[in-house]
Amino acid sequence: MRLPNLLLAGAALFVAATCAQAAPCSKLDPARWLLGQWAAESGDKRVLETWREVSATTFEGSGVTTARIDATVLDGEDLRLVAMLDAVFYVAKVSRNPYPVAFRMTVCEAGRLVFENPTHDFPRRLEYTMRPDGELEVTVSDGAERGFKLQFRRPDRT
Repeated sequence: MRLPNLLLAGAALFVAATCAQAAPCSKLDPARWLLGQWAAESGDKRVLETWREVSATTFEGSGVTTARIDATVLDGEDLRLVAMLDAVFYVAKVSRNPYPVAFRMTVCEAGRLVFENPTHDFPRRLEYTMRPDGELEVTVSDGAERGFKLQFRRPDRT
């Protein structure tokens, strides 16, 4: 009877250690590199995404798409990263949705953030990756094959 208890205790310690290593993304610190201004150009459009720290639990952002020729505003979105309930959420308010859409941060590695909402129509996944050359790659997708990528740079490097 002692051997099964010992095995059970060992298994419990292994699971506890594994869970401690794979702690959920619950703080904004891993996303701090995102703060500031980012610009991307795609065809005849320019996208400017800006992030600022409001508090220890909130980063506010905005995304503005303009025409490259005359800077006419074509689209915009209000963004937030909010740490709450032991998780971080990316909340986007876009003109084509009556309500904000929340995506839970599921990956928070150095230089890589993934936000997912499997119940949203599109997108379902947002992936922010800092590339070695200092560019920010944002992948907007359905989590499978449908989607697009944007390559951002700091505006002073554009």
